[in-house]
Order: sequence, then structure tokens, then C-alpha cells
Amino acid sequence: MLEETSRKRFRVETLLRDAEVALEELDKLENDALVYKKHRRNLVRTSKEKAKAELSEKKETFDLRFENTEASRNLIKERFENIQEEIKKFLWKYGFIDSI
Repeated sequence: MLEETSRKRFRVETLLRDAEVALEELDKLENDALVYKKHRRNLVRTSKEKAKAELSEKKETFDLRFENTEASRNLIKERFENIQEEIKKFLWKYGFIDSI
């Protein structure tokens, strides 16, 4: 479960970085530059402003998804550590280990 959440976090982080790089590249363009975006299997012409607005919205979504996966990952990690501590206490209580 922790591994799956970490993979999901990595995928979202990659999408987030890609969006940030694309936004930086859009900022470098002139306002009247031709901009194309991918739509299914095709490239569609759009304005710089519209592309930037859509990409900014996607970036916000990726930010939220990243925060959610990070929170889930931390929660799973905390639960795992609590269970691990309970197991150690149980093993110590019944003499299977010398110290906690």
C-alpha cells in the first residue's frame, strides 16, 4: 500500500514538473506566437493565453493531487509505525525480545 502510494506520488510529481516546465516555456513566447496543444491524437492550434490558462488549471489540479497523495503516504507510514510499535511491545511482553 505504501509502495503503491509512493508510485502514485511519483507520477503526479512528474506531471506537476512537466506542467511547470511547459508554463515556463509559454512565458518565453511572444504574445502572438503560434501555440499548439495535444488533443487526443491531434495537435490543435490555440492562443498563448488560453494554453496558459488551461495549463495553470491542470497545474493546480496536480498540486492538489500531489498534496493528497503525500497526506495519504504520511498516514499509511504513521499507521505502519504504530503497528510496528505494537508488535515490538507484544514481543517484549512475552519475552521474545529483550528491549523495545
